[in-house]
This record gives sequence, C-alpha cells and structure tokens, in this order.
Amino acid sequence: MRLFIALLLPDEVIAPLETLQDGFPTGRPVPAENLHLTLAFLGEQSDEITQAVHEGLETLRAPAPCVTLAGGAILGGRHGQALGLNADGGAALRDLHDRVQARLRGSGLTPERRRFRPHVTLARLKGHADATPHLARLSTTSIGPFACTSFGLFASTLHPQGAIHEELARYPLAALPEAGPK
Repeated sequence: MRLFIALLLPDEVIAPLETLQDGFPTGRPVPAENLHLTLAFLGEQSDEITQAVHEGLETLRAPAPCVTLAGGAILGGRHGQALGLNADGGAALRDLHDRVQARLRGSGLTPERRRFRPHVTLARLKGHADATPHLARLSTTSIGPFACTSFGLFASTLHPQGAIHEELARYPLAALPEAGPK
C-alpha cells in the first residue's frame, strides 16, 4: 500500500483554495477532497508496517498548529511539476513533523531524508510547463491563519486521472487554549 501522513485542512480553507484553482490558466487541479499538507511520504508499505505506523501515531499528542498559506511554491518531479502554496505553521508544525518522524522510526521505517518544505499542492503541471502565470497569482495570496486540529494516515492509489486518497485513520491534535482577559 502506498502511504502518506498529512495534516487535514479545515473545511473553511477548502473553498478559497478551490477559487484559486479556478483561476489557473493551465494544469490539472488537485480535487478538493485531496487537498492536504503532507507531513511524511512513506511509499509502498506492507500491512504489518501500516499497522505499526498506525499504532505509533495513535498515541502521539501534540498541539494543533496554526497555519498560514502564502506565496507560491513550485516543486519539481520526474513527470512534471506541482504547484502549491507555502505553509507556515511555526514551531508547532515543525514539532509535529519531528514527532511524526520519530514515530515512523519507532515503527521500523527510515523516513526520507528530504528537507521538510510544508505546502499545499493545488495543481499538477505537465513536464516543465511555464509556471510564471500561476506564481504571479499565488505571490499575493494569503489564507489563514487557521488551526489544523487533526492529521491522518492515507493510502494513495495512482490512476491516469490522478491519485485517489483513502483516509485509513485520523488522529486528533490538542486545541490551543483561548487567550483570556488580562
């Protein structure tokens, strides 16, 4: 099973992301149900490893990061480019990422040694298409801040029309206390 772990976006963030996608002159938009912020990509894993990852994640406790999406991101791939918005979740997001990585190591996996570059992918561009029109639109975009109150373990099945993601498990994140009067 091809797996990844992702921060789930609140419903109120999906509509502005879809509006952004509607304005893209080219590319294949990521379906609304697939919009997420990847914390770790695990690749193909056995059922045993999947179960061990789940058991490690279900006891993870961390605060819900407050995220802002702003500025365009182009991420290259062998078969095209991904276009997205950079995500800033401060120390809470970096800490969550580090805790997930530690749980993966505890499950017997060796996580990718790739630098964590938080973003939300909005569209896929073929080959090395000119991303300038997209980046110009995204450079002035800012969505948030918003709290992400859960993350999930997902299976991803690749199809010619795009990936289909199946949520295997969801894990809550602790809400930050409200600031009271001084």
